[in-house]
Amino acid sequence: MAMMSWLRSLDVALFRFINETLSNSLFDRIMPFFSGNSVFVPLLVALAAILVWKKGARGRVCLIMLALVICLGDPLIVNTLKHAIGRLRPFNEIPDAITRVGRGGSFSMPSAHTANWFAAATGFLFYFRRSVLFMLPLSGLVGFSRIYNGVPYPSDVLVGAVLGVPYARALVPSIDAL
Repeated sequence: MAMMSWLRSLDVALFRFINETLSNSLFDRIMPFFSGNSVFVPLLVALAAILVWKKGARGRVCLIMLALVICLGDPLIVNTLKHAIGRLRPFNEIPDAITRVGRGGSFSMPSAHTANWFAAATGFLFYFRRSVLFMLPLSGLVGFSRIYNGVPYPSDVLVGAVLGVPYARALVPSIDAL
């Protein structure tokens, strides 16, 4: 019980450090962008078209696998765990938490944004090895932005990252296996 209390205290302290102590005007402008924005879907559509155009069959298979991973992993794995764990978001428990994006009604553990981004990074890795140089830092940035914006705890992001990799690995065959 003492260990759980210590871990909870560490989680809250890390949350406060990222959400409050690191608060600055530059991050206040850019971090909400990495948690969700109006150009995300059009950008995804454009990137998907470029991937299919430039990478042909490999690009098409990669996109199909990524769609399956996100469309299956998010509702079946991430949301099932969210409801089973039922952890409230920081802004529900920490009155002075700074919320820079909307206050959703879902639970926070695990972070779905982070799980989906790490799952996508893993899926891309199997088809385009060098994509990890871009996707892994971007996935980490999305996770960090979620904490900075006040919506999950650091442990929620960590669990989301750790969860996204194996469920993507389980669902996505590498191109060499096809």
